[in-house]
Amino acid sequence: MVSGGAYLILAFLIVGLIAFYLTGERAKGLSAIDRRLAAMAGPEAAPVRSVTAISVPERIAPLMAQAQLEITVQTVRLLAVIGLALVFLVLVLAGPVAALALLLGLPMAGLSWLRERARKRVEALTEALPLYLDGVRQLQAVGNSLSQALARALADASPVVRSYFDTAARRLEMGAPVAETMQQLADRIQVPEVSMIAAAIRTNLRYGGSIGAVFGNLSHILRERLRIRRELVAATSEAKVSSRVLIAMPLLATVGLVLMNPSYLEFFIKDPRGQSLSLVALGLEAVGVLIIRRMLRLEF
Repeated sequence: MVSGGAYLILAFLIVGLIAFYLTGERAKGLSAIDRRLAAMAGPEAAPVRSVTAISVPERIAPLMAQAQLEITVQTVRLLAVIGLALVFLVLVLAGPVAALALLLGLPMAGLSWLRERARKRVEALTEALPLYLDGVRQLQAVGNSLSQALARALADASPVVRSYFDTAARRLEMGAPVAETMQQLADRIQVPEVSMIAAAIRTNLRYGGSIGAVFGNLSHILRERLRIRRELVAATSEAKVSSRVLIAMPLLATVGLVLMNPSYLEFFIKDPRGQSLSLVALGLEAVGVLIIRRMLRLEF
């Protein structure tokens, strides 16, 4: 079993090295194309960026947009080198079981960090959106068009609102249609509150009416959603603390047993049966964490 696990880890490392090599070759090819385009454009052309963003799967793209992160070739290469070095080091020092756990745990940890960053950024955005809508409504009341109000209201808006809406504002300043621009923003970040704004603008431009009144009602709705969300968070705070205690108890118990009896882990590290039990225990712990997080997730 140990040798099989070692071969599996080595296979993953080889695949990672191949992916690293292919990513480097793709980056070199794109850099060569950029240099040729810059040479054809002449010395007066703007410098071409050396950092090239890469596409991500459709299921991850909205999460990346919410977290406001851009994956580049250089980032992928750096993460691949660090990850492969860690896995190889753990494989040499602790064996294939620990290396396999690290190999599976690193992507899960990265995805968890990405979701947490996206959640915090989206919460900050939703808290600042009512004030932004009030600014848009006031600018429209003094004679600005809808596209002008959406772009100019960003000057007094929260920095997090500007970071999400800057691209849309530049498109509006260049004359892009308002409904199409806001719908593209909503489709890219997939935040319900932004989708509500895009739907309100699209409906108003199609059927007419006072967009100022629509924004006023929408701002009130968003404030009510924030109030209800805060009440739900306060109501479930005790359950969240209990869940964290339940998750930490097995880990703390293991640490305590090791401190009292250092030879306790030898069976789980050296014996094949202990290694199997370790994998089962880690798997059950991970499943329990996912179930508890799903039970405490608030969606409305």
